Amino acid sequence: MRVVRTIAALLLAATAMLAVVAAPASATTSSTAVVVQASPNPVIAGHSVTLSGSVGPQGAATDCADLILYSLAFTRTDDPTAAPVYTTATPSGAFSATTRIPRAKAAGIYPIHLRCGGATVGGGSLVVQAAPSTLQVSPPSITAGDTVTVSGWLPPAPGSACATGVTLLSRAFVGTHEFADVPAIGAAVKADGTFTVTTRIPRAKAAGTYDITGRCGGGNLGASATLVVRAAPTPTTTPAPAPPVTHPQPPTPTAAPTPAGPASTPASQLVSRWVIPGLAAVAASTLAALGMWLLYRRQHPASLSR
Repeated sequence: MRVVRTIAALLLAATAMLAVVAAPASATTSSTAVVVQASPNPVIAGHSVTLSGSVGPQGAATDCADLILYSLAFTRTDDPTAAPVYTTATPSGAFSATTRIPRAKAAGIYPIHLRCGGATVGGGSLVVQAAPSTLQVSPPSITAGDTVTVSGWLPPAPGSACATGVTLLSRAFVGTHEFADVPAIGAAVKADGTFTVTTRIPRAKAAGTYDITGRCGGGNLGASATLVVRAAPTPTTTPAPAPPVTHPQPPTPTAAPTPAGPASTPASQLVSRWVIPGLAAVAASTLAALGMWLLYRRQHPASLSR
């Protein structure tokens, strides 16, 4: 029995020694684990959270001056160490660091681990609430006939209809497709949960304020947007240009005829005016000469016979 007690005492002492040897030199002297506070807590995915606490002055004087915080809440993967948060303690041992929770992080309670000097020295927990769906339209105010872009984000839902597509509903849309008598358009959802689609508002759409909502997986999207539509201007027919107005002009005074020079006389007028009289004159002269010659012959017949 004494031998058993002796062996047990030796084992207990050896265990204590191993614990002392294995304990990191950077661990805090206090046996109480360091509590990590998160603010706000709960936090909505996509928002920032501040992590704070204290390792005490003695811890700050050791390797615990340099701290590492890690949690599945900080990373997009299944590895809690994939997105560590680094911080440094002040001489008093206080530390603080801020990080953003991924928007796609699922709701849940996530442990936070605090390490320094190669050992885990404390931690805490963080409650994450799922980020709500979002929906927006750009521009928010248009004239009928213009185009708008509707975009948004959905929480991750692997394997569900929401992981691939969403149906957007509004009475401002073209009524090619409808859901519950409301015009509808579809948009593909990307792997990160975002979606976007562009559509043209009918030119004949009446002016007003129209709600835009969404559905996927048999339920409502949980987000909405508002679009203001202004009536398209009424086309006007441009009248034909009126002919220029003409005013009656006073009659232009007629200039007195200018005496013209001798105009060219036609040939018939030349003949009647000059040629015929000339010929008549020549004939008359010839006859006169012939008459005188005959008279002379009568009076002087002898001279002619010689």
